[in-house]
Amino acid sequence: MQAKNLSLLFLIPILFFGCKKDEPDNTKALTGAVLGEVLYNPYERITPPDADTILIPNTNASYQTGSGRSYSPKCFGNSGNTKFYFFRKTTSANNKKLLINFMGGGACWSNYNCFGKNTTTFFNFLNDVPDLFIKVAFQGILDAGNSSNPLKDYDVLFIPYCTGDLHIGSNDVAYDDPYVSSDPSVYSHRGHDNVLSVLKYVQTNYTQVTDVVVAGQSAGGYGAILNYPHIRQVFSESARFPNINKMSLVADASNGAVIDGFFSDILGTQWGSSPNIPDWVVGSDYLNGTPSIKDYLSKITAAYPDDVVGQYTAAFDSTQRWFFNVMGIIKSNNPSYSDSSSYFGPGDARDVADLPKNGLNTPSNCNWAINANNSMIGTTGPNYYYYRAPGDIHTITTSDTMYGLVSNGVNFNTWLKSIVSNVGTPTKVNCSDGTSDHPCTDKNFGSNSLNDSLGRATSQDSFDADKDLYETCFGP
Repeated sequence: MQAKNLSLLFLIPILFFGCKKDEPDNTKALTGAVLGEVLYNPYERITPPDADTILIPNTNASYQTGSGRSYSPKCFGNSGNTKFYFFRKTTSANNKKLLINFMGGGACWSNYNCFGKNTTTFFNFLNDVPDLFIKVAFQGILDAGNSSNPLKDYDVLFIPYCTGDLHIGSNDVAYDDPYVSSDPSVYSHRGHDNVLSVLKYVQTNYTQVTDVVVAGQSAGGYGAILNYPHIRQVFSESARFPNINKMSLVADASNGAVIDGFFSDILGTQWGSSPNIPDWVVGSDYLNGTPSIKDYLSKITAAYPDDVVGQYTAAFDSTQRWFFNVMGIIKSNNPSYSDSSSYFGPGDARDVADLPKNGLNTPSNCNWAINANNSMIGTTGPNYYYYRAPGDIHTITTSDTMYGLVSNGVNFNTWLKSIVSNVGTPTKVNCSDGTSDHPCTDKNFGSNSLNDSLGRATSQDSFDADKDLYETCFGP
């Protein structure tokens, strides 16, 4: 995206200064107007203190004792990824509507995928990207210029991702890093600390709000889910936030099909998230029980019955399938690891095996799709709604494709409006209820040789059998 933007800047002088000399001399004004539009950044960078404390009412003791929970916002610690900051976009003075959006960007928990030039699996260069990257890279619900966007009039607090821990960690880890000798020996998974710094800002700067939407994409979708109880409790302080009218959660492409032990070993131990899990919602020692995103969301809907929760996925999300496979490769502790772009296979999961093997928590294309489907259908609560789309494209809410996507006759943006506003009635949307011959695979799929040839979302295993992924995973 950055290269594309720079190319545009180089093109502007060519287009305008190449005009004939007898044309009206308005080139400078026109060039200035275009440059101003290109370079205008509606987002203000906010840099929180290096350390602080926060009080959050009606939570657990760590957030309420003394001066409250202490936190230290920071990024992972590799070069170009050390200082955490977030962004604010102000739509109007004293705006009463607020969108808190969690950025996506993968995850890491091992030498195998936290480091290396070709195997690093999380966004690890926040400090190296220009502030304009939000405006350039993210559209959809973050685009205030699109009249169809149901959140166009909302202020935005954009939480960047730079910690590899789904925005929920509070741990410093000594990794054995053989790749970048100049980096420190201790790295930080402090995504939850970063979130707390944003909430501290909210407590001072958004006391007037009435409507709040919490959203996130991919890793940011998990961040939105896992941190939602903390955010909800901040806004439950009626003395500080007296006018709260509606709160909504929108989780995009974050379905929680994971290997056994992920919650206790990675989320709890490696990322140090156990103290951050909201026991006032999910109970004590949650990560050592039988946790799941399905159960976590069900408990959120029970704890906050007036809030509306929406969850989205493509039925065969290629990135989520790929990460499920990465978990399995790393868990096997393969001693032949090498920093190779082929180590985890193509990022669209086309080479991952399709069929279930040794139980549904063994990574495969079908296991991910079956688990994701069962999780959404099994999540409880009268205020929970899902949208299962066709295809394999990863995430929807920061792309303008959200305006044209249809699943089982329901437009995604129409569904989204029913979740975040009082427009329409929310429904549960399942692509498999559609009427076409291949309703879960015949659109919204990425372009690769297999998909393009079959004309549907598929994989190498399914393509070899002249099938799409739905036929393989859910067919007779």
